[in-house]
Order: sequence, then C-alpha cells, then structure tokens
Amino acid sequence: MSVWSLLKTGGWTMLPLFICSIAVWGVIVERLWTLRNWREKNREFLLSFSNLWLRGDRDGARKLCDKSTVELAELAREIITQGGQAGSMRASDPASGKNDLLNDRVLARLERRRLEQSADLRRFLWVLGTIGSAAPFIGLFGTVVGIIKAFTTMSESGAGGFTVVAAGISEALVATAGGILVAVIAVFFYNYFLVRVGALQFQLKMLYEEMLEVWEQEAPRPSTGNS
Repeated sequence: MSVWSLLKTGGWTMLPLFICSIAVWGVIVERLWTLRNWREKNREFLLSFSNLWLRGDRDGARKLCDKSTVELAELAREIITQGGQAGSMRASDPASGKNDLLNDRVLARLERRRLEQSADLRRFLWVLGTIGSAAPFIGLFGTVVGIIKAFTTMSESGAGGFTVVAAGISEALVATAGGILVAVIAVFFYNYFLVRVGALQFQLKMLYEEMLEVWEQEAPRPSTGNS
C-alpha cells in the first residue's frame, strides 16, 4: 500500500498525525543543521580571538566578532563592550571602591548572556517532547473511532463477520501504528538532542571561561619604534 492509501485508510485521525510528523522532521532537520560542527566552529573562533586579543589587536578582535555568527562571538562582543566600559570607569577613578562591584555586575551580565545562549541550544526541543507524548494518544483516539465505526457498521447491517467490520478495524490499526511511529521518532530524537545539547552546554561554559581568562590577560603594548 502507498502512503496515501494508508493515510486514507487511517481516517481523519491521520491528519493531525501527519501534521505532527511534519513538525517533528522540521525540528530534527533544523536542530541537526544548527548544531552541526558547533564545537569545532566555536573552538576555532576562540583560538582566532585569543590570538588577536593577546597580540593587542583590539580592532581585529572586534571585527572578528562582528563578522562571525557563532555563539561564542556574541559573548566576545559582550565581553569587549562591557569590559571596555569597566576599564574606562576604572581608569577615570582608579581609587574608587566601586571597581569590584562594577566587575561583579559585568560578570553577572556576561553570565546571563551565556545562560541565554545555553537555553537557545534547547530551542524547539519541547516540540519533540510534546509530540512524543501526545502522538500515541492521538493514535489511540483513532483506534477508538475505528472500533466505534466497525460496531456501528455491524449494527446497521444486522450481520457480523470480518467483511462487515474490516474497514473500521483497518482504520483503527492504521491510526494506532501511525501514532506509535510518530511518537517513537519524536522520543528518539528528543533524547538524542538532550544528550547532545547537554554536552554542548558544558562545552560552551568551558569556552566561555577560557575566553574570560584571555580577556583578563593584559596584551603587550605595541612598540612605537622609538629607541
């Protein structure tokens, strides 16, 4: 039987299951595309940023952040912006007792930004979890509808036998199979992405801490050429 024949056999209950299936595969493709080579791209950015920053090339580091689209680049822009503001205030009033408080505020804002990016890695996963939980019940509802239709046909015809209830039983079984299939795919990839995102969140935290260590190091001043 073709897919279209199965959809027609399963009745109108297959419509929400078909929509759920499209949503599931849409999320799967989007997450796989977004998370591809995530670790390598962010690690490569950190190495390039560290090289420029430690050489004292602040403009080059800013340009690198502006043209890069990786998650760590956004954190680097926040570090440069907030760190520059903190440095300006520290230079204007080096004896001020507010410097420590200012540093705490800068670090707190950077940490909030990191947590936001960490949450972005889990984007749309709730769709997989919801469909994985709901799809079997949609299929079960189709099963009940198919059984009701089979018994209704039997009562209207006044006779029994497989030929009388075959259509209703077929609808019930197809709806059940459709719900289970969609749920299995959704739950499988939901758990897969949970594990992968958990590892990437830990990696993001490690890269972020490495970037802070680089930022806190003073780069050597460029030589003026005067002897």
